[in-house]
Amino acid sequence: GFSGEWFKNLVKPSWNPPSWLFGPVWTTLYFLMAVAAFRVWRKVGFAMPLGSFFVQLALNFAWVPIFAVCHELLFAFVEIALLDVAIIVCIVMFSQVDRLAAALMIPYLLWSLFASLLNFTLWRLNPTTVGLYCASQFGYPANHGYQTAVPLPIEL
Repeated sequence: GFSGEWFKNLVKPSWNPPSWLFGPVWTTLYFLMAVAAFRVWRKVGFAMPLGSFFVQLALNFAWVPIFAVCHELLFAFVEIALLDVAIIVCIVMFSQVDRLAAALMIPYLLWSLFASLLNFTLWRLNPTTVGLYCASQFGYPANHGYQTAVPLPIEL
């Protein structure tokens, strides 16, 4: 995970947030998201706007294993970009039901966009990091994401 050797060994940008910040930020964001979803649920029940909320939530949960378990920096970036789009769709749908609910989702979108930029930057700063999926697909031994001298056999 994020506290493991793999993450510690990644080359990070100077603006990478300190590890202690993630807990309070995510706790706050999940609280705001829950309040937003509750407000929409009270007005329309389990209708399409709440469906969009659960889609983005599933994408949110999917990012962690792709990034922190499989060490797939590029695939994690593609996934988080899809998450950003899903959050925007959710905000638009929430705004049609409850403007405050939509506004409560804005900090989450901003953090996700920041995380997307960070994910992209980590991928660019660590070009020789071979994730578990790439390693097994191309016959390389799984190195659990540690940097190696072996480049990917494809140009990304």
